[in-house]
Amino acid sequence: MKLGKAGLLACAPWMALMGLVAGAGLLWAEDGKNTAEMPAVVAENVPAGCPAPGAATAPLRRLSGVVTDPSGAGVAHAELTLTCDAFQATATSDAAGSFSLAVPAGRYQMVVESKGFGSTTQSVAVEDTATGTIVNPKLQMGHVTSSVTVTAGNEYATSVSNGGTKTELPLNEVPQSISEVNRQQMDAEGVVTLEQALRNVSGVMAGGYYDNYDYYRIRGFDASFNTYIDGLRSGNGVSEEMWGLESVEVLKGPSSALYGQSPLGGLVNLVTRKPVPANFAHVQLTGGSFNFIDPAVDAGRELNSSGTLYGRFAGLFHSADTFVDYTHRNRYYLEPSLTWRPSPSTQLTLLGRAERDNGRMAMPLPAVGLILPNPNGQIPISRYIGELEDHANGLAQATQQIGYQLTQKLTDSISLHQNARFAWYQEDWNRLYYPAYLSSDDRTLYRYPLSWHGPWQAHEVDTNFELRHSFFGMEHDVLAGLDVYRSPSTGIGYSINFADPVYEPLDLFHPVYGANPIQQLVLYSDTFTVTQYMGVYLQDHVRLPHHITVTAGGRIDFAKNESRGEANQNGTGETPRVGVTWEAIPSTTFYASFSKSYLPQSGSVYNGTTSGSYLPPERGQQWEGGTKSSFWGGRVTATTAIFQLNRNNVATTDETHPNYYVVTGAQRSRGVEFETALHPMTGWNVTAAYSYVNAEVTKDTTIASGTPTLNAPRNILNLWTTYEIPRGVVRGLAFGVGGHHYTDQAGDLENSFQLPGYGLMETSVSYHRGHALWQFNAENLLNERYASGSYNDIYVKPGDPRTLHATMSWNF
Repeated sequence: MKLGKAGLLACAPWMALMGLVAGAGLLWAEDGKNTAEMPAVVAENVPAGCPAPGAATAPLRRLSGVVTDPSGAGVAHAELTLTCDAFQATATSDAAGSFSLAVPAGRYQMVVESKGFGSTTQSVAVEDTATGTIVNPKLQMGHVTSSVTVTAGNEYATSVSNGGTKTELPLNEVPQSISEVNRQQMDAEGVVTLEQALRNVSGVMAGGYYDNYDYYRIRGFDASFNTYIDGLRSGNGVSEEMWGLESVEVLKGPSSALYGQSPLGGLVNLVTRKPVPANFAHVQLTGGSFNFIDPAVDAGRELNSSGTLYGRFAGLFHSADTFVDYTHRNRYYLEPSLTWRPSPSTQLTLLGRAERDNGRMAMPLPAVGLILPNPNGQIPISRYIGELEDHANGLAQATQQIGYQLTQKLTDSISLHQNARFAWYQEDWNRLYYPAYLSSDDRTLYRYPLSWHGPWQAHEVDTNFELRHSFFGMEHDVLAGLDVYRSPSTGIGYSINFADPVYEPLDLFHPVYGANPIQQLVLYSDTFTVTQYMGVYLQDHVRLPHHITVTAGGRIDFAKNESRGEANQNGTGETPRVGVTWEAIPSTTFYASFSKSYLPQSGSVYNGTTSGSYLPPERGQQWEGGTKSSFWGGRVTATTAIFQLNRNNVATTDETHPNYYVVTGAQRSRGVEFETALHPMTGWNVTAAYSYVNAEVTKDTTIASGTPTLNAPRNILNLWTTYEIPRGVVRGLAFGVGGHHYTDQAGDLENSFQLPGYGLMETSVSYHRGHALWQFNAENLLNERYASGSYNDIYVKPGDPRTLHATMSWNF
């Protein structure tokens, strides 16, 4: 195994970090809670008194709001501390000033502080109901001297999520490993792509063999093109925009008990920015390597005097070349949203999105010369294998989405939730030059052009009722729902005549473009399909005595695929889930679960006709157990997990026939994961993750048993840490450094060659003063040469070289 220079640098702080975590676990056994942004409602009943002894293990209630300045603008990165006697919890406001905590019901003192403002202290009563309490602190301008000490919370930790259960539960009561990369971490790392965000998550290997697409494996299994947005499937998988997000959630293992058709390895859910009842504006400009330019805005305001109507708008324009010669990409992205809250019982949020992408696309390179020895030398990672005629290797796509999220409290214990989205897509490929084979001289690559045009739609509505009530001394959170999905799709493809192919040569070491005559393409694919799903699900989360919870439920899915010229394909899937958590001590919860997955596959297997035949549904199951810990008032959080997954009816891309698939058989994954987020001292935040995943083929007609799954390294190590100087003349100056290390991974389905292990190092420097922020980020600082993904020995994508970005931003 080869360890790159950045990997060596990453290992040293990792060993020190492990010692720090172990010491924290022994020295600080005080429980604390800290949550991500979530909706809340105004309190109506006011409880009295501090949380009772042991209340840290009682049901948690929500406290949320927006921190504002005298003008009403949201205050980013304000630190909130909630105390009552010995109990303490902390949180940090996001870029819009929003915050949220999950604490036992009771009366607290809340202290709010932020650089450049005076602190404020007020009494807060958290209501003992599931609906929560809202408080909007206002900070006054103040003089901050070098003697002021900021007591920030754990910026990278999250203790509440609704992704795993579709209800807002503390993560330590969810019998599933769930990771979240929040807005603060994405901003600190200068995240531009989903691949960059997912590098922070244990058990996830991001990256693939085509540019401009989101590829990732979770627990050793491919989960690409199943990305969800706000709990609904997104539909395309073409480089999801990060600017419009509050966080990236990764639900590991099967989520089919609630979401139905989803991959066995896990599910990625993108949480978008939502309106908040505050006036704010954030504008920024980023520029950097390869002519990168990225102006962006995020703004919101209250739209009436009563504060019941408020909106938000996030927008971005992106233009850049890539490190591959002659390639470029452009994007504009618009994300308006509007929330109407006429009463504490009713909230309706409208969500919109418009996006346009176009550019010239880079294509993969052969392994020989890129990562394997070649007698002709190394192939430059900047090598372009397409042609230069107008629009060659052109990729364009358009996306329009409109949706809504409705919450209606029907009684004190019953709520209605409805989540809907209606989306329209158009994608066009113009003469993409695909690699066909490498000549025996190891320098001449033969290619063929392919064009494809496809409009499609995706419409989904998810409706559920939630009942929170106590029966026989046990608190139940019952969820019953129905979701429906329909996606009509048209695809027309043109390429060479595969019955009598004429492939076009290109010298990879001395390319001459335009040397081959432009071929007339012929129709090779003409499809019209309609994919429909309907699922009914039921779940009960029960709190038992002795700090035990049980989550049990299941779902029945009805799937139907219609394809022109073919018989309909109908299927049914049953996906149960059961899990238990036990908070054995106030700082640590043990959990175990069993679940199944069901994934209807809408692609086709090539059978000699233009329409092909349907893929069978993919099925799987998982056993998982682990611990979730929180020490030192939430300053140290950690999650460990051990798991086994079994996967059947695995489909992979058919390299011989583009837009078709092959079924490869059965696979198994076993492994261990560890994640932690730490706030050891004022201004210092750390996040780290490690995973060992042994994913391999167990049965196949052509691949030997024991063959590792594609692009799934056994060991992945991630580390990111930042330190901001909290006082003195250089307060607001911050430094960040991190690394990622990956061991060798199979380069194709048969593991006939491997992508070498590698390490990447990243760093940042920023300065925050008043409303302004200046930030510098460097990716792949040591300029490591590596491959980020592959499919076979002529489909290998080189990883990005050293990339530098500088950002200037301003908060109004």
